[in-house]
Amino acid sequence: MQYVMPFLLAMVVTVAVLPALARLADKWLIVDQPGVRKVHAIPIPRVGGVAMAIGIIIAALVTIDLHAQERWFLAGAATLVLFGVMDDRFDLDYRVKLVGQVLAAGMVVIGAGVQIHSLTFDDVITLPSWLALPLTICFIVGITNAINLADGLDGLAGGTTFLCLCAVAMLLSLSDQTAGVAMALAFAGAVLGFLRFNTYPASVFMGDAGSQLLGFAVAVLSLRATQGEASQISTAIPVLLLAIPILDTLSVMVQRLSEGRSPFSADKNHIHHKLLALGFVHHEAVTVNYVLQATLFLLAYLLRFESDLLILGVVSLFFVLAISALRIADRRGWRFHRGAAAATANGRIARLLAQLRTPEMLPQVAFRAIAVSLAVYAALIVIKTARFSSDLRLLIMALLAAAVGFLATLRGRPLNLAEKAVVYVTATVLVYLDAVVAAPDRLVSVLTWVAVSLVAIGTAVRLHLQNDRRFQLTPLDLIVLFMALVVPNIPGSLHLPQGGAPAIAKLAIMFYAVEVLVVRAEGRAAWVRIAATAVLTGLAVRPLLPF
Repeated sequence: MQYVMPFLLAMVVTVAVLPALARLADKWLIVDQPGVRKVHAIPIPRVGGVAMAIGIIIAALVTIDLHAQERWFLAGAATLVLFGVMDDRFDLDYRVKLVGQVLAAGMVVIGAGVQIHSLTFDDVITLPSWLALPLTICFIVGITNAINLADGLDGLAGGTTFLCLCAVAMLLSLSDQTAGVAMALAFAGAVLGFLRFNTYPASVFMGDAGSQLLGFAVAVLSLRATQGEASQISTAIPVLLLAIPILDTLSVMVQRLSEGRSPFSADKNHIHHKLLALGFVHHEAVTVNYVLQATLFLLAYLLRFESDLLILGVVSLFFVLAISALRIADRRGWRFHRGAAAATANGRIARLLAQLRTPEMLPQVAFRAIAVSLAVYAALIVIKTARFSSDLRLLIMALLAAAVGFLATLRGRPLNLAEKAVVYVTATVLVYLDAVVAAPDRLVSVLTWVAVSLVAIGTAVRLHLQNDRRFQLTPLDLIVLFMALVVPNIPGSLHLPQGGAPAIAKLAIMFYAVEVLVVRAEGRAAWVRIAATAVLTGLAVRPLLPF
């Protein structure tokens, strides 16, 4: 709970205060106006950074034991937020912003003692203080600006820094830096709450206050993970984790200087602009960045104890491959979407896919596959669960009473919020019984995984083919799936009980499948109520049966 509470409280507070701040944005004149370099067509509030800062501070004060290092860190973060808000309101000169960044970096370097004091090549090289201090300030200021410059698409900076913060939390946990882990997760929770409003199409932007806050946090916390006294993690890991914003910043500055312009001038030469020029639509460009950042996440964990030379070599290879791919694609005129030409060239395939996309074909088949596979999974769990604890029995009986009441009174009416909650909790109970309570049986275990796999395939097909804003798979969903399906299965990443990682994966799949069923339940609400009642009835009476 010492790690869960900072994450949840920061997320909840951020979600709670953001709508109120967004309503005040017009009054405060903190809005992002459309422009030539902008991808949005209407004014958008730029108060996400303030909301995240409020969520983080409240979570830190309530749930984290703040020592001097954490207090100086929060003071530096607050300083950056203050300068960021002033920039969002008055459009400060870059030199004024630089003063704020150096001031914030100085607080953690001098006050909190966060410094790059050693490098690891063949041997550990200890840096003298006259070199360590300016080098650390340059790193923190550089990463702060890199994240700030990368904030060009809805969800882009937020999603990539969320993954970085989660990776940093894992690295901090390896050296038992409890307060650092809690702080990283508080920032991650605030970002996740913000992404609820920032996923394309965004209703709120984080502004310079938010992008500088996140860049500063990732820079400082990654240094704490690698430069702590008890840490054995390679000092170059932060460079690997932050390779995308570093590459983006260096490439645009080099291009500006080569064209005789100021390195701080604005243009449309960032990586996300180049992806848009290659035919990726907004959410696809963001997804590409998320996939790359998730790959760097895994590489950072796998290479965490390797030499700095090897890690820097991997970063250099990543830079070369990324730049080469973008240049080759641009020179050859490659585009991600071929449009009408591709449809003509593949006429038969296109017509076949068009037929499969009709409501009478594949989407309906996928929907039925989800429903049947969920029913089979529930039946298997009911059959192999002979007994469970009294508190779980009380929960099942309460859910059953609610389901029966809804079935008797609402009948054909649409599902309400309470009913949806019953369905989700029932799915959670099934996965818990599968992982913890049910008697082990190899055949039944194989059959449950087959059922869950069919559910996953059916859900993926349904989401891909059915275009409905009520429930679309967004880049934010990809982050959730990565954290639920991949991270728990990284050896040594989380101290989960046996079967914990597969259970998290199953639960994520179940939630998406249930969401598809609930959203598409028009005219079928009665069947959803009957199915939920049947499953809960089976769980309630199963301990009474002799087999």
